[in-house]
Amino acid sequence: MVKTSNLIIYQLALRSFTPEGTLNAAKLLLPHIASLGVDIVYLCPFCVEENDDDISTWSPRQIASETGNPKNPYKIADYFNVDEEYGTNEDLKEFVKEAHNCGLKVLFDLVYLHCGKGAVFVEEHTDFVVRNEDGTILVPDIWPFARLNFDSKELREYLYTNMETFITEYGADGFRCDVGDSVPLDFWKDSFERLRKNFPNLITLNEGRNPEYIKDVFNIGYGFEWTSCIVNIFARGESASKLKERYYEELDMYGENISRLTRTVDTHDTASDCGSDRNEIIMTDRGVEAALVVTNTFDGVPFLWNGYEVCDNAENNMFSNRFYGRRSCINWSAGFTEKGIRRMKFIKNIHNLRHSCDALKNGKMKWVDNNAPDEVLSYIKVSENQKLLITVNTKNKPVKVNTQITVNNILMRSDAVIIGNAVEFKPYGYVVAEI
Repeated sequence: MVKTSNLIIYQLALRSFTPEGTLNAAKLLLPHIASLGVDIVYLCPFCVEENDDDISTWSPRQIASETGNPKNPYKIADYFNVDEEYGTNEDLKEFVKEAHNCGLKVLFDLVYLHCGKGAVFVEEHTDFVVRNEDGTILVPDIWPFARLNFDSKELREYLYTNMETFITEYGADGFRCDVGDSVPLDFWKDSFERLRKNFPNLITLNEGRNPEYIKDVFNIGYGFEWTSCIVNIFARGESASKLKERYYEELDMYGENISRLTRTVDTHDTASDCGSDRNEIIMTDRGVEAALVVTNTFDGVPFLWNGYEVCDNAENNMFSNRFYGRRSCINWSAGFTEKGIRRMKFIKNIHNLRHSCDALKNGKMKWVDNNAPDEVLSYIKVSENQKLLITVNTKNKPVKVNTQITVNNILMRSDAVIIGNAVEFKPYGYVVAEI
C-alpha cells in the first residue's frame, strides 16, 4: 500500500470553504491550498442529498444547528451525481483536474453506512436497505436514516461500481470512509483489493477506531481521542502528560500502525459542534500554532481543517450555507491581519519541515523527561540520518524547562530562549531542533 507517513491532508468542506459554497468557487483556491505544502485534499460529501422537511429524520447535530436546513451532506439520495447546491458532475471533474494540475491528490468522502429513505435505488432495489419484518425501512435511534444492507451482494457491487466510477470518470485518488468501522470489514477489503489491481496507489482513510481496519485494509485511520486530548491540554488546562498516556494507549491498540493515524486539532464535526468557541479563541492563535507543531512532528499523518492557515475564527457549521442559517464560512479577511500573515508563513514552514526532515517522515518516537511535565511536551524523533528534539509549552504562561539534552541546530522556534540545556518559554513557545 501507499506510504502515508510523508503525506499531509487538507480537509475541504464546500459549505464553509467559500461564501458561494460551490465546487467552482473552491477550484479557484486550489493553487492556494497547494502553496501550503499539503499533499491531499479530502473533499467532504458532494453527492445529491435527501431534501426532507421531516425533522424526525434529521440527525441530532442537524437539529442542534438551528439552521432549518433539510439537507444533510451525510444523508445521500444519489451516490452517482453531484448535488446542485455544489454544482454539476462536470464541475467535479474540473475540480479534480485542477487539483491534479496543482500537484494535489483528492479523496472523495464515501457515506456507505446509511442513506436517505428516499434514495434513488430504494424502490427498485428493496433489499439495498435494512428493513423491519413488515417491510418498512428500519430507522435506528442514532442517525435516523436508512441503513444500507450489506447482506445484499447486489448492493455491494453497486457501491463498488460507485467507487470505480469516482476513480475512472472523475479522477479520485482515494476515499475517506465515513464511520467506516460500522461498515463490514470484508466489504472494504474485497473492494479495495479489486480496485488496487488497476489503481495500486489508491489512498484510503477510515473514520474509525478499530485496529483491524487499519491493519491490512486502510492506509490511514482516525486518532479521535488524540484530538480531544490535544484540545484539553492546550485550551482547558489539562496536564501535558495526558498526551503521553494517550500515546501509550494508542501504541497498545495499534502497534507500529500508530504512525498511520491522523493528527489534527479540528475537523468538520468538531468545528460544527463548538459553535463560535473556535480553537483560535479558546486556545489563542499562538496556542493553535504550538498545537500544530505537535500535529506535524508526532507519530501519525498531519491533517489540517480548512481555514487554519489564516487563523479562521468564524463559526463553521456544516448545515449553514447560502440558503440556510447564518452564513458561516471561513473568515478569509483574517489572512490579511498580522496574525493571519504570520500563520500562513508558519503553516508553510512547518509543512516544509515535515517533508524535508527524515526523522519526521521516517523516524521512531521516544519520550524525553523534563522537569515541567504538566506544562511541556518533550520527545525525540530518530531516523538513521537524523535525530530531532521537539519541546512545546502547552500553556498560556511562561515556563522554564530542562530536558538535559544539548541542541546542535535549531530548525524552528517561537518565543523560546535556549540557555545550555534549559529552555525559557514564553506562553505557547516551542522549539524543533537537531541534537
